[in-house]
Amino acid sequence: MRYALVFRDAEQAGRRWEAMGDDEQDLQFEKVDRWFAAHASKITTFRRLKSIETATTVRRGTEEGLRVIDGPFCEDREAVSGYIEVDAADLDEVLTMLRTWPGAATVEVRPVR
Repeated sequence: MRYALVFRDAEQAGRRWEAMGDDEQDLQFEKVDRWFAAHASKITTFRRLKSIETATTVRRGTEEGLRVIDGPFCEDREAVSGYIEVDAADLDEVLTMLRTWPGAATVEVRPVR
């Protein structure tokens, strides 16, 4: 079964990232690269999104039609940073993979049709 794993980062995570030195950022990238390598056989698609400043949110209004908002818009001040698609036996296998995920604090998992 295929699942989409949508990575979301809170606003403060971006500030922490910017405050890190190059060596610490490189170490974090290495951890993420190792995770991807360890699960490469399951990952079918990977996309990193451009920064949140490039986002546009479109909401359907009841009377006004579409409402377009510059930037990301989430109630909890999180923004999607990227997504992957994995091919796994079931949700338990995906959750096992995510136990070692060193990146974004929030990962939404959804079955793909």
